[in-house]
Amino acid sequence: MQTLQQISIPVWPLEDNSIINNVSVTYRHYGLPIGTAPVILINHSLNSDSDCMFHWDGVIGKNKAIDLTEYTVICIDIPGNEVVKEINYKHLPFEKITSRDVAVLFWLTLFELEINELFAVIGADLGGGIAWEMACLFPKRILNLIPIASSPITENWLVEEPIGKNEFIKSLFYSIDISRNRQPILEIAQLIKSNIHIIYVKNDSTYNKRELRRFYTKLNEIKSNVKFYELDEIEDTIYLKENIEQVDRVVDGILEKEYINNVA
Repeated sequence: MQTLQQISIPVWPLEDNSIINNVSVTYRHYGLPIGTAPVILINHSLNSDSDCMFHWDGVIGKNKAIDLTEYTVICIDIPGNEVVKEINYKHLPFEKITSRDVAVLFWLTLFELEINELFAVIGADLGGGIAWEMACLFPKRILNLIPIASSPITENWLVEEPIGKNEFIKSLFYSIDISRNRQPILEIAQLIKSNIHIIYVKNDSTYNKRELRRFYTKLNEIKSNVKFYELDEIEDTIYLKENIEQVDRVVDGILEKEYINNVA
């Protein structure tokens, strides 16, 4: 496991216009040094942390889809995910913080690390929702958006309640909505310049598939760089341990093609 690193974010503006000062953020850095390779950000699923080598075992590593000899990989902890016991987050107004706020914090952390653009953002369930929010905040800074078994809006399309690590993490999941206080969802999604690679699970019962398909079909009609990939099943998107070979094959195909087209 890579050493947990810590950085202080001087100002964290929240969606309700309040400000949190001097937030400690923890993260892990894998692969090549920052500034020497394309950067991939891997976002949380509902119960994970920045230990990518555990949660994404089989997808990340030497000669894997996310090849640590080719990429710089960053994974950031959501403050309050109960993983980092050494930092006291009791002062944070958890009842106010949304998934969009977390997306802002992730960008601020990347900027402090002098990372201004991302080759890819990959995330499952909650992590995929945060990835959507990040892409809406900076539509031109992410080359490839890769949400897995997730949605750009949660509550309207939710069918089955997922299991969250704690009430705060669940509240973040429920707050995912890229259209909130913005344009209609298709209009805001159309502004994203990223190549959008939608990975969905055939047997996933979390979301209303009809609504998701309708959204993705309409998005594909107005935005040419949207692609779809289907997985047979993932037993547990929280850990991504079951059927991980499927995830590896799909992600490997996406990254290899985009790497050749944009980096090599």
